[in-house]
Amino acid sequence: MAITKGPLSGVRVLDMTQAHAGPFGTMLLGDLGAEIIKLESPVGDMLRLGEKRASPLLYYSTALNRNKKGLVLDLASEHGKRAFQGLVRVSDVVISNSRAGVPERQGTDYETLRDINPRIIRCDITGYGPTGPYASLPSFDIIACGQGGILSISGEPGRAPVIPGGVALADMLGGTMGAMMVLAALIKRGRDGEGMRVETNLLDSLLLFQQVMFQNYFLTGQTPGRQGNRHIMVSPYGVYPTKDSYLTIGPTDADKVLRLTGLEWMLSDDRFKDTAARIFNRQEFDKAFEEALAQKTTAEWLRILRDENDIACGPVLNYAEVVEDPQVAHNNMVWEMEVNGEKYRTIGSIFRMPGEIEGEPSPPPDLGQHTEQVLQNLLGYSKEETRAVLAENEEALPRLKGRMKKI
Repeated sequence: MAITKGPLSGVRVLDMTQAHAGPFGTMLLGDLGAEIIKLESPVGDMLRLGEKRASPLLYYSTALNRNKKGLVLDLASEHGKRAFQGLVRVSDVVISNSRAGVPERQGTDYETLRDINPRIIRCDITGYGPTGPYASLPSFDIIACGQGGILSISGEPGRAPVIPGGVALADMLGGTMGAMMVLAALIKRGRDGEGMRVETNLLDSLLLFQQVMFQNYFLTGQTPGRQGNRHIMVSPYGVYPTKDSYLTIGPTDADKVLRLTGLEWMLSDDRFKDTAARIFNRQEFDKAFEEALAQKTTAEWLRILRDENDIACGPVLNYAEVVEDPQVAHNNMVWEMEVNGEKYRTIGSIFRMPGEIEGEPSPPPDLGQHTEQVLQNLLGYSKEETRAVLAENEEALPRLKGRMKKI
């Protein structure tokens, strides 16, 4: 199985990433048809948790590494370094998510790679950026969420911050922005034939993600607190309890909503007659609105508000309900794949390009699964040369095992 055609067909990416941010970004490039060679150390990506075989139980690596070939090299060894440089010569992109300074120590930085291949695009995804007071500090998603402000607005007022849905927002944004920078660099190279260095980082990506909230702060000077489950500027807007579960209501015809929920009297009450009044008297409004919604089930409100009156609202579904949702099924967003003989489901690609993307995604590779194939087919290595690389990989294991990999 493989993506046989896509808008990035013919683009080869040497993927040195690990953990979440980088692998998510390279997965997106692979979904668009790029050839992704996932380069790991002999001990593997830190989220393999010591396992050599891809498995549905290893949900991070299973989720993020489809459409990739698995290659293992010890970059500190003579043969590993030579093989890496050979791959740089035949690749279009090298991407990593190490902390600032690591590529220079490895000899994988843009200046070094440019001497090997002037057309190479080098993408760095870091925690804070390549320079500055925090550049050399370690960072993960949760660190960026704290320093980037999003934890300060996540959760209920007066209570501790919460990780938004437990979802790694900074990681996925950093990976997405990294992929976007690679696409822009490929377009630029198509014009002038020259490679370049591009970079993004988790902190900046998360700030951009909060553009609207920061703009509110810049204009009002008021630091937002925990936002809870209601909108800061619109009412009604948020998550509301019903008789049996919860209902989401988005920006819509508020007057119509109040009439349909039996609260028409609010329209002639100065405390609730418009959005500004409802926000100023939010506590009183929410109490009355919640009491009205509690009279019917979520399904009943969906029929009355959404289906019969085109009000923007929806249910709050759990994961089991989401994967059975008819729209999710229609969009073909839940794929079935197989790894090592075991079938599993995964979230599919978002890219819709009829006639442009063909083929079936390949499952995530075992650690080093395609090492011999890559060395011999791409670099023309003999069996003896390949064995030398594999031997050095084995010799590196005692040195690398137990070492905390810095990203």
